[in-house]
Amino acid sequence: MKIAVFSAFPQELSHIRKDSVSADGPPGRAFPISLKIYREAELIAVETGMSIPRIESVFKYVLCEHRPDIVLSCGFGGALYYRADIGDLVLASRYFFMTREGAIELPQLSARATHFQRSLWNGPITTRLQKKVAVKEGSFLTLSQWAAKSKLRKEIPRDAEYPVCDRETLHLARLAYTANLPFFAIRAITDRVDEDIPEELFQVTDENGMYSLSRSLSLLLSRPSLIPDSLALGRHAAIAAKSLGEAVKALAEVVGSSRMAMRSFLTGRAGRSEARSGKREDR
Repeated sequence: MKIAVFSAFPQELSHIRKDSVSADGPPGRAFPISLKIYREAELIAVETGMSIPRIESVFKYVLCEHRPDIVLSCGFGGALYYRADIGDLVLASRYFFMTREGAIELPQLSARATHFQRSLWNGPITTRLQKKVAVKEGSFLTLSQWAAKSKLRKEIPRDAEYPVCDRETLHLARLAYTANLPFFAIRAITDRVDEDIPEELFQVTDENGMYSLSRSLSLLLSRPSLIPDSLALGRHAAIAAKSLGEAVKALAEVVGSSRMAMRSFLTGRAGRSEARSGKREDR
């Protein structure tokens, strides 16, 4: 069973990549990819960066070269619910996108998440994960740009449980949906609902959307007032990264124990793909 684990920043993969083996990306384009066998699952850990074109390019490469059975978006997230603790884990069950008109739910993706999490694994996957790690089902709000949490809170529907904001989930969810692959998204909390990460701290990526240590250092040298926030975020990220590592291991164990159900789904998926291909040829 192959699980492709996509994250934007290297810090998010730090515990997942332990004892892994580096894999080469496509010539002329250094995609940081590492491989690791855990129980009965092969983890393909991929750093995508924040650029949407790059995320799409990396996804297509991994899909073609590694042929994953499951896609997992794994990273840090900001809590939009109260009483969150740093390192809390939230598994997406609903997907929203922040537009100029407000938060819009993507019903196809939400319905698909419900199917995979409740039907595919002979029982709710969250229940099985909760026996291994503390995880909640929640709503993910993908942002296209920075926004204050006080504003985001007003946009989230009242029935959205444990809402979390991030920048990448929706794009990967759409790609997995198009490829007809099971998709999961997990976020570990790095900032609480009353904590806004300064917008300037997101300006630490290069022109390809990849994390740049030199840009990060230059930013802090030019704006020393950001150092306290940066240090606090670093401490929170270390806690969250450990939680992500535990979550991915737990998911690999659950997937391994449900491999018969998974194989049945994959066989059906392959048949549907062949049927679609046959229809195109008939035309």
